[in-house]
Amino acid sequence: MSQTRQRRHVRTKQAILDAALEIVIQDGPAALSMRSLAERIDYSPAGLYEYFGSKEEIIGAVCDEGQRRLYEAMEEVDASLPPVEHLYRIGKAYIDFALEHPDYFLLMFTVVQPPDAANIPPEMMEQVMRGEGTAYGLLLRAIQRGIDLGAFPARPGFGLSEMGYAAWTLVHGIAMLRITALRPYPVDLEAMDDQALANFMRGLQAA
Repeated sequence: MSQTRQRRHVRTKQAILDAALEIVIQDGPAALSMRSLAERIDYSPAGLYEYFGSKEEIIGAVCDEGQRRLYEAMEEVDASLPPVEHLYRIGKAYIDFALEHPDYFLLMFTVVQPPDAANIPPEMMEQVMRGEGTAYGLLLRAIQRGIDLGAFPARPGFGLSEMGYAAWTLVHGIAMLRITALRPYPVDLEAMDDQALANFMRGLQAA
């Protein structure tokens, strides 16, 4: 494939993903079809199969892209910061991503389940979630660094897995509320977010 054709292929593939996201957010997953996508980007329905085999594959690709962008947003935080500050900032990065990209966030976590998730054996799910390039894996590595440096004392019943789960549920709950039920709430929610994260950090540091 020539470089010109390859660049065109990449542009068209991205246009398909962007259009799919728009359709799902505006009209719901049921409205997404190869025909609706083709109409949105002025392309032939048959031609779309050069890029994706089904609409489910397209939805999965959109979710994958959203997860990649979330990971990149969290990875931008300086990993050499003290463990408490580093964990606080990646938590803020998670929330900020949801606020800046609510369409991706809702698609990734509420609109549909990535098609391949159902095919992952239960015993492999944790390994996949902890893997390189995943937001949860990055979170766990940040917490493990804090444990290793003595900033987050591990104790029976509250080790790495429990700390990671607690941290994820906190920031995810904040993010979801901020972009849904609390979107029009007339108070300084950012200050409340900061306080919630600060309180959580104090809990992690308690021996």
